[in-house]
Amino acid sequence: MTVTKIELPSPDTLPSAAEVSIATSIRKRKSHCTACSTKSSKDGGSCKNCGGGCGTAIDSLQTEQEYAFFNDYLGYDTGKTHRLVEVSFKGNRKSIFKNENNIQVILGEPVIVQIDKGLEFGRVSAVGVIAANKWKKESDAKYPQWSIVRNATEEDITQQKHNSDEEKLILFKTRHLVKKEIPLMKVSEVEWQFDRQKLTVFFTSPERVDFRDLVRQLAITYKARIELRQIHARLETKRLGGIGPCGLELCCSTFLEAFDQVTIEHAQAQQLPNNIGKLSGMCGRLKCCLLYEIDNYVTALRNYPPLDSIFSTPQGEAKLIKIDIFKDIVHLIVPQTHTFLSMTLEEVNGYRRDGKVRIPEMR
Repeated sequence: MTVTKIELPSPDTLPSAAEVSIATSIRKRKSHCTACSTKSSKDGGSCKNCGGGCGTAIDSLQTEQEYAFFNDYLGYDTGKTHRLVEVSFKGNRKSIFKNENNIQVILGEPVIVQIDKGLEFGRVSAVGVIAANKWKKESDAKYPQWSIVRNATEEDITQQKHNSDEEKLILFKTRHLVKKEIPLMKVSEVEWQFDRQKLTVFFTSPERVDFRDLVRQLAITYKARIELRQIHARLETKRLGGIGPCGLELCCSTFLEAFDQVTIEHAQAQQLPNNIGKLSGMCGRLKCCLLYEIDNYVTALRNYPPLDSIFSTPQGEAKLIKIDIFKDIVHLIVPQTHTFLSMTLEEVNGYRRDGKVRIPEMR
């Protein structure tokens, strides 16, 4: 969503402050289950669609359709296995796999999964209802194409550690080759497939580059299928991970599944200063969290005159310089006397009904 213009209601239909207060709307807003993102009851009760993450028991299901969903789609009758399992891989990649072999899986445990043209090593990150809800959002198919092969053995774990150690050496050598031959390419990461059938090199570049010679050199050296994949800055940060300025792990590395477009208009609508340094994330792009509360701001600001509006007050003409949507107060300045004024939303609506507010022309 791109914020381009905030429409104001007509003066004869101005609502009361109690009707438009954003604080009231937030208090009445339904909560969401952090496990499956489903809206809960108004009082923050348990989520009916999630049998694991938010504490809802299977016994709470009321309809036959809900029971059929759990029994057939999720395999809860067994009590030991789950038919859908989410597996996380290196680079914060996650995928849903079917468990057609009825393998007992535990959160955090390593598993070997089937992928296109080979096997991959990963760890279980979600099971049951949570994995099923994620799959339903991703695809219309009943079950994923690939499945879990087995629980990882000690030999598998040792092989994966060997692959990871070798990736560091390959990354160093690849960067050395790229620096001499393709200076515009920035190699960010190298990843072995578990069975060593494929070696993937992730890189960023401001423009298209010819890397055919590099592919040939890597194929001769490592005797594997080489794939060079160009990624953008946000995806590079998602793969590498890190800690944001809020002190928490990056959103893109934890729960964000897709990147939405963020523009400077989103920051302006929230009355944030145009300081690109503070508005940018670890990837150098505008922070994804600028989208989290934009709907509340846009909805609330429709009930106020835009910034720079002129009020005809007893102290003289005053310019609107700040809107506090959480306290329903606006702040104005009288340029002639350099004094500051504050008004409630009800007082602002009174000025608008009396025609004492002049809206600035849109540039």
